[in-house]
Amino acid sequence: MSIQSHPKLQQVMGDLAFPESPRWHDGQILVSDWGAGEVIGAGLDGRTTVIAKVDSFPMCIDHLPDGRLLIVASSERRIVRREPDGALVTHADLKDFGEHPWNDVVVDGRGNAYVNNIGFDFPDGEVGPGTIVLVAPDGSVCQVAEGVLFPNGMVVTPDNATLIVAESYGNKLTAFEIAAD
Repeated sequence: MSIQSHPKLQQVMGDLAFPESPRWHDGQILVSDWGAGEVIGAGLDGRTTVIAKVDSFPMCIDHLPDGRLLIVASSERRIVRREPDGALVTHADLKDFGEHPWNDVVVDGRGNAYVNNIGFDFPDGEVGPGTIVLVAPDGSVCQVAEGVLFPNGMVVTPDNATLIVAESYGNKLTAFEIAAD
């Protein structure tokens, strides 16, 4: 179903300042409204709910297997996790892994989160290669890829064997094999 085909979702989407990182979860679509600093959920009935407020840009999202929401708080160089009571807590500190903006996140079926760093000061900095880190379920972080040109959208295949990254400035999709460890 496209947004244009559902008038209620189209109306909701029309009210957002800078929507990014759409995710379907528990019967609603969640988007990060970068302009408002909010993660917003919208059901098919057209009702919206502010799921979280994060003073950061960007703030891409995905869910852990247990349903808790992860949010990239790029300005703070960390990943925050929304607890069942709504509290936002630090899931991972990214300060030692890059000073440039953090962007997209995707979580695999084992609870590992992959987060990309674009590698330069967007939009005015000289373009440089970015990196990808793995954030384990316990919040530990390690770099797993480098040399990607503006890593952006990412997906993990359903078998948890491959991470696919859109390299916006490389004009390609790059696939990385995910090792069992």
